[in-house]
Amino acid sequence: MSEANIHDGRSCYLDDEASRPWFERQWSIWPVRADNELTTNISFHYGGVLAYRELHKREPALSDDFRSCVEWHDSHS
Repeated sequence: MSEANIHDGRSCYLDDEASRPWFERQWSIWPVRADNELTTNISFHYGGVLAYRELHKREPALSDDFRSCVEWHDSHS
């Protein structure tokens, strides 16, 4: 787990509204890539999930595979 990647993902989701649909699509189809040119770093995406929770006060739609990654991060953060 990379704290820097978590921070970067959280900041990106909060500060760049245009990136939010990409994050949300990626989370729902993980491990398939929403855009083959962009990263699928789990810690980065977990930071986005934290930001989503903060903004929306609910859980985002997650694929089963990504949900297990988020649960792991939740238990180790």
